[in-house]
Amino acid sequence: MKALSYLLITQLKNRILSLKKKPALLILNIFVFAMLILLIVVSVFATEEMNYGMDFADERIIYLIIAGLGFLFLGINITTGLSTGSTLFTMSDVGLLFVAPISPKKILLYGIISTLGKTFLASFFILYQIGTLKSEFGYGMREILILLLIYVLLIFACQLISIGVYIFSNGNLVRKKAIQAIFITAGAILVALALVYQRSHQTDIMDALLWMVDQNWFGFIPIAGWAVLLFKGVIEEIFIKVLGAGIFYTIFSILFIYLLTSGKSDYYEDVLLSTELTDQKLKAAKEGRKYSPKSNRKIKIKEDNKEAIKGIGAAVLAYKNRLERKRRSRFVYIDGYTVFACIGTGIAAYNMKGNEFAGYIILGTLAYILFFMTVFGPLNFELSKHYIYLIPDKSVKKIVASSITSLLKPCVDGVFIFGIMALLGGTDPLTAIFLALAYMGIGVLYVGLTVMYQRVLGGQPNMLAKAFVGIGLLLIVLAPSIISSVIVAMILPESLRFLSTLPFTICSVAFTAIIFIACGDLLDKSDYLVK
Repeated sequence: MKALSYLLITQLKNRILSLKKKPALLILNIFVFAMLILLIVVSVFATEEMNYGMDFADERIIYLIIAGLGFLFLGINITTGLSTGSTLFTMSDVGLLFVAPISPKKILLYGIISTLGKTFLASFFILYQIGTLKSEFGYGMREILILLLIYVLLIFACQLISIGVYIFSNGNLVRKKAIQAIFITAGAILVALALVYQRSHQTDIMDALLWMVDQNWFGFIPIAGWAVLLFKGVIEEIFIKVLGAGIFYTIFSILFIYLLTSGKSDYYEDVLLSTELTDQKLKAAKEGRKYSPKSNRKIKIKEDNKEAIKGIGAAVLAYKNRLERKRRSRFVYIDGYTVFACIGTGIAAYNMKGNEFAGYIILGTLAYILFFMTVFGPLNFELSKHYIYLIPDKSVKKIVASSITSLLKPCVDGVFIFGIMALLGGTDPLTAIFLALAYMGIGVLYVGLTVMYQRVLGGQPNMLAKAFVGIGLLLIVLAPSIISSVIVAMILPESLRFLSTLPFTICSVAFTAIIFIACGDLLDKSDYLVK
């Protein structure tokens, strides 16, 4: 066990020391930690008089949220367990521990402790809801910490269920169908109870759900019900409920450990496949590609398909990207997001008729979504691939060629999205045209920012760090564009108000050109290449 303890401590130490080589991630962690301390301090020193006489929200809403998360995690993990299963280990654990002369029980305990630690760290986002929970429900640190514990228990317990389901049902179709039938039947019974209460009391479905999660019998439902029972026990200060929930989770964990170590199943073999799949998915995500397990489905290849990469030098990159988009969508630049955005915009425009700010609200929402789609999109990963460095052409040409499809995509989307908006009466045609131009401009600017991030941050840093630093740079670049449009909107007469977004578009395009010129030598710097 000393070797496993040393491994856990060393892994934690190395993660902390690695922050020295990742300044952006270090800044992000310091900022997150500082904000967390600030929230805790504010919560501790907040006086009871601040909440005196306030009408708080119904506590059953929290019960419903806990139950909803529990059922969601349960459904996802049962589905996963019926296919590939879950795992408590990584591929490095497989290479180091599975072949080592260490007791399987000790290795399993290592996996449980490691998973609990990772889940606990990942659940710290709940602490950022201190303000909301305190103002809306009057909760203090005790209730918030219990919510944190409940989230960890839900994630961990559902992961154990996924492994157990896989061990029990792997290779046995009858057992898989039985598990599916039990889960669906249990869900149908709960839905039926809610509908019966709704009909008999002539109320809405939300009241029926709130009634259901507040019943004593709901606390006996595995995982989700136990979590609600635990939180209710803390809120109502009823020790027997807290003790009952703790006993349920403890018995469940003991049964699971017995299942893995009873000798009737070899969990080494059972979790190996899911560990490999998880590792492959993580690698695919880091490389910006989708991963799907190999299947035995035969793929029909057209003999007459002789389309090949065309172009010379940097132009090859533009043609390659167009071919890749063509494989994903027959219409190249019109894909699922285009359809989704058009439908969403159409619904919003129809329901916001008469609102003079409707177009700007829709533009802002779409611009927010587009930021993450572009910055974490294919261009980000292509700029770090080795082959782009090997093409014998100027760096700026290669960057522009790689960006062409990313530059054209928001232009095509803008035409369709705001064309739909104008057709449904969400705004007048002239305003729709300039809103579309603004959407194209912000899309082009995001492409330029992607290049800037690659130059400033280098390689592929942590996604959260990239988002944190990236949003800061985005605000700096967007500020002049937004301010100029606001000033013009205040100066222009009502009849020319549709021109108010034109300065924003011009500034966005100008900043993009400056970024491309300033960062054009990115690919001449070999130290940016990810190895």
